[in-house]
Amino acid sequence: MNSANDQGARLKMVRARSALVLDHPFFASLALRLELREDVTCSTAWSDGRVLAYNPGYVNAVSLERIKGLQCHEVLHLACLHHTRREGRDPKLWNKACDYAINPILLEAGLSLPTGFLDDPKHYGKSADAIYADLLAGLDEVKGGASGGGQEEQNRQAEDMDAKGGRGDSGQGADEPKSGGQNQADMGDQSLAGAGGDSQAQGEEMTESTDPGMSGEVRDPSPGSQAPEGSSQDMQEEAWNAALAQALHKARQCGKLPGCLERFAGGRLFPTLGWRELLRRFLAQAANNDFSWVRPNRRHVHSGLYLPGLHSLELAEIAVAVDVSGSISQAELERFASELSAVLEEFTTEITVLTCDATLTSSRRLSSMDLPLDFAGTGGGGTSFRPPFQLLEEGGPPPACLIYFTDLSCDAYPEDPGYPVLWVTTSREFQPPPFGEVVLMEECQ
Repeated sequence: MNSANDQGARLKMVRARSALVLDHPFFASLALRLELREDVTCSTAWSDGRVLAYNPGYVNAVSLERIKGLQCHEVLHLACLHHTRREGRDPKLWNKACDYAINPILLEAGLSLPTGFLDDPKHYGKSADAIYADLLAGLDEVKGGASGGGQEEQNRQAEDMDAKGGRGDSGQGADEPKSGGQNQADMGDQSLAGAGGDSQAQGEEMTESTDPGMSGEVRDPSPGSQAPEGSSQDMQEEAWNAALAQALHKARQCGKLPGCLERFAGGRLFPTLGWRELLRRFLAQAANNDFSWVRPNRRHVHSGLYLPGLHSLELAEIAVAVDVSGSISQAELERFASELSAVLEEFTTEITVLTCDATLTSSRRLSSMDLPLDFAGTGGGGTSFRPPFQLLEEGGPPPACLIYFTDLSCDAYPEDPGYPVLWVTTSREFQPPPFGEVVLMEECQ
């Protein structure tokens, strides 16, 4: 039967979960989906989408507030589908990338994370996939640079750094400039917990830790004997997306949903692809594909089939509105002009381009003959979204679609115009517009 220490650890996990119901209903709604399970072979805790396993010695050594943070850390991994998205990547490096992606959200939500958590401003706003690529590139650079001590020595140093949660002797490494402000008692206790606590003395063997941040790891889903028949990765992802929507709704009802979680949940429930891909997909839906027998499809000629080939891609009338208010930088305008230049090269069309701050500042017709495009921030005032829509309404037949480049830092919207609108925004902090689709443009480098 469980020892007193093990029972105390479970009680602490239950108490932390109960406290989340009052303090953080968003996380509590997700945490209550998981089965609590002891696991003395792990160094801290882990979850695979169904189980939240923990090392009793570790839990007993950490404060209740940090156990609450650990549970929120675990469920945010699952809400991001980190347990289903690894796709063969290195588990330890994947956990590190995922920690960098979610820890800023947890800290902004006011949670305390266990000692050694990973946090680096250079990764803010990036996906776990992008961070993993950055970390992997950094490892390749270390392996390629034969400086001092040789590659074997560098590898040993890298392993030592990972074993310390990415921290050097000073408690802070180059790759992890911040590892959380914890007291010495916590750090000493966690060293004991990392060794498995009392349970280690019973002959249990520790598995290799893939939790470099010491805040709880995420593992691939393992259906197990209690999994519903026919369960799959897709079913798990659908279930967690539904759970995320329910958690968002409950937290809103309680009036306890921090803005960072509102933005996170909105981005997860209404995901966007790369903005360039979405921009072209949006335009392609309005394109008329012209086929011609004069130019047969060469892919099928070798088999004796003569099928009409695609003659051209012609767009119906489209309009582009560009926010030139003071909050938009010239660098952002130049990147957007570059993307529209590529559109004009790909499609046979003319574009009505309207620039606007608080009022309409210019209106012109552009085609491939006007390449390369160049937008200048001639406005610089406040922002109103209404003037471009008003001009298009007064100017005759409505366009097939409108693309609005803006930071969405305005609430002066017109009525829904009835045609497709794509808002391309440079800001991650915005209130969703009352109509149209939103796609986030990557920040300028």
